[in-house]
Amino acid sequence: MRRRTRTLTAATASLGLAATCLLWQAPTASAEPECLTSSSDFDRDGTADVAVGIPGGSGRNGAVQVRLSNSGKPLTTTLTGSPGFGTAITSLSSYADEGDDQLCSQLVVGSPEESTRTDLQRSGVVHVYAWSATAKRFVLRASFEPQGQGVGGTAQSGARFGAALAAEQRPADQIDPRPARLFVGAPGFDVSGFPDTGQVTSFWIDADEDPSAHDTQVTRLGEPFTDEPTPRAALGSSLSVGGGVVAMGMPGFPTGGNAAAGAVLVDELDAGPDDPLALMLSQATSGVPGTAEEDDRFGTAVHLVPDPAGGRPTLLVGTPGEDVGTAADAGSVTIARISADLETSGTVRTVDQSSAGMAGTVEAGDQLGAAVTSVRYGSSVAYLVGAPGEDVGRVRDAGMVQTVGNGKDWTQQSSGVPGTVESGDRLGAALAGSPATGASRTLIGIPGEDSSTGAVLVGLPIGGGSVGYLKGTEVGNRYGFAVAP
Repeated sequence: MRRRTRTLTAATASLGLAATCLLWQAPTASAEPECLTSSSDFDRDGTADVAVGIPGGSGRNGAVQVRLSNSGKPLTTTLTGSPGFGTAITSLSSYADEGDDQLCSQLVVGSPEESTRTDLQRSGVVHVYAWSATAKRFVLRASFEPQGQGVGGTAQSGARFGAALAAEQRPADQIDPRPARLFVGAPGFDVSGFPDTGQVTSFWIDADEDPSAHDTQVTRLGEPFTDEPTPRAALGSSLSVGGGVVAMGMPGFPTGGNAAAGAVLVDELDAGPDDPLALMLSQATSGVPGTAEEDDRFGTAVHLVPDPAGGRPTLLVGTPGEDVGTAADAGSVTIARISADLETSGTVRTVDQSSAGMAGTVEAGDQLGAAVTSVRYGSSVAYLVGAPGEDVGRVRDAGMVQTVGNGKDWTQQSSGVPGTVESGDRLGAALAGSPATGASRTLIGIPGEDSSTGAVLVGLPIGGGSVGYLKGTEVGNRYGFAVAP
């Protein structure tokens, strides 16, 4: 088996699927080396909170709204930033020792249109916040970008660092004093003159008062997968972490010479110099159903479904540009179990709206797979898929979400779902779920609601459960463009 080469230096990685890193020394274990709350519980009251990205548009400033459970007394707080602030959001733990509990769950916000240097435009910045129980607000810990705060790599105009984010999500009481690793996508990064090749940067953030990034690893395209960096591959357009691996979507990759057919890289979370090469998955991979075609955009959305037994996860890949028969951009979702040696395990499936156990009808422009996630319903985990281009009756692009395998689907015309079916709502354009906390933590973005004012559904009407409805306040701001449970 071919193996990667890594240089253990502080320099940026050379071309190829390689990384550069500084070896990390684990902090000294304390008497109670664990977080007592989950990664998405910002106020640490034992209940996961809801974060909503509102990136703005047409020059409007972006924002992130967080709905804190606040020990049964809900509290809403809003952070504001430059245009594009809130394009991506996630939570992150930097817990290192007893007394660092406030760092068990930090809010991470991607601002890919932002630049801190006058000589750069749209280079991208990632901001990390911690909730202050005393001040009752989020406090900025630090802002990170290539060549700043310990992050390696190179800052570059148009790279859009922070367009996608993912981090290890830890359940409450997990004994692991190691800070979680944060992954940042920069799909517009140019490599050696090849435009929009993209790259993914990962690092962990310490618990110091003035935090720095450590152990920077940069993943780029090149040997052995391609002879040279691949223009317009857009590596890092989508990201997911789970089960000890990271999935990195590159929907612009020209699989089989077909522009934007798309592909996905799956790699070890903490790959070392002797680890096997990452898995490269596409519709040209042996055993993967379908055919790589121009503008399929395989890898637009990726999600790693945790294995309840603690093993390798199952990978969901959204391909919203997939043509089904004569229906252009009807969309599909590929489901692949990842093995211990970073291969696919068992049968790889691809489903569309004509597949058994799927709802709806195959139609042009449905874009099934534009967003994918998983959520626990009772004792089982279901795969949830968005089709934001779904027409409801004669209402164009109203949007729909559905589960895979049991034919359940929901629109704003469904019983128990708030809101009104309207053209351009695009329900299901963003999804987030938490299998550990149940269906009540399912978040469904509707960024086009009411002329792109936007909205978010919290939960689904399953078993008589109620559905929350969060609404934006300003036309065009796209409330619900990103969601995080």
